[in-house]
Amino acid sequence: MIVEYISIGTEILLGNIENQNAAFLAEQFAKLGFTSYYQTSVGDNKARINECLDIAVQRSDIVVITGGMGPSAEDITKESVAFFLGREVVDDKISGCIEIPNDFGHSSGEIIENDNHIFVLLPGSFNEMKPMFLTYAVPYLQKKSDSKILTKTVKMAGISESEVEEKIKDLILSHSNPSITIYPKAGEVHIHVTAKGADEEECERLNKPVIKELKTLIGEYIYTTDDEVSLEQAVVDLLISNKLTVSCAESCTGGMVSARLINVAGVSEVLKTCLVTYSDKSKHKNLGVKKSSIAKYTAVSAQVCREMAEANAISDKADVYVSVTGVAGPDSPYEGKEVGLVYIGCSVKGKTEVKEYHFKGDRAKVRECATTAALDLLRVCILKYVYETQFGVKE
Repeated sequence: MIVEYISIGTEILLGNIENQNAAFLAEQFAKLGFTSYYQTSVGDNKARINECLDIAVQRSDIVVITGGMGPSAEDITKESVAFFLGREVVDDKISGCIEIPNDFGHSSGEIIENDNHIFVLLPGSFNEMKPMFLTYAVPYLQKKSDSKILTKTVKMAGISESEVEEKIKDLILSHSNPSITIYPKAGEVHIHVTAKGADEEECERLNKPVIKELKTLIGEYIYTTDDEVSLEQAVVDLLISNKLTVSCAESCTGGMVSARLINVAGVSEVLKTCLVTYSDKSKHKNLGVKKSSIAKYTAVSAQVCREMAEANAISDKADVYVSVTGVAGPDSPYEGKEVGLVYIGCSVKGKTEVKEYHFKGDRAKVRECATTAALDLLRVCILKYVYETQFGVKE
């Protein structure tokens, strides 16, 4: 089936808000196995909304619409869709609709079947739309398919999209069912392996050998094949399962690594100290970085990053330390050190590793990429420690 997405809201066209819904829904459509060719944004105008609907039904079976719904005097989306379908709005509902409850806001959603088309109406707020779509729309849409679609997500860090593509290009070309699709994700790379079969068992059977082959080709970069597990969750799980504690020493990321870890429920079992040591003085006083190291190498250097990770001045010792120092931009205060240069260190039980990174983008992008890279280095160093401890050998 072909699905089309229409986002309603003048604020989107003006650039006042980011349309998070578009990327999320595109990903969900792929997971459901639907074909999607078009996304449209339109302002709060009934005539133009009607034009978009008229075009959509000529080329798509399912039309998903977000926005233009809320506790206002006029609900422009429902009014427009009702007019287009020749139906009435009674008690804020289009006649004949299936109501989608909204547990996070005021405006409910709707599913309307009309001739050979399905219309799904949802609020524009991402925090409301997402759970409504996953909880109610997805099960409904799955039943409309004459076959079962099952997508497994393989999540990676520490490798670029182009590198992944190069390593698995032959695998992609050799498979159509399941299909293999690569998605870049803010410092990570995700692969969707999507099988279509008569039932879930057949889909699982089709997906299993492909995922096994992916693990053979790029297994060192894979941190999970579970949709619900984030990189920070994978790190915290490793810490908990191996009874290790962790502390963070951050400069250019300003606490973003710590914040990602704190996103995970249960992290209090393993997280000890989080320090943002932005100034040279703070690095020396709170972490024990030598003044001579800062003077000789500057704060953005492998040596200072190493000393930050060793955290000699912290009295409440942890088993694992992660450190970040770099030039986020927009300018560099250090001659010969360009914006995007970041050093990340990780020390596990006294064994320290430091890596140099060169990220591209603005200040926010550099910090975001550095945060993901720090979490991945944490993961890799913990796994190395566990391997060496269990087998008594070094990789």
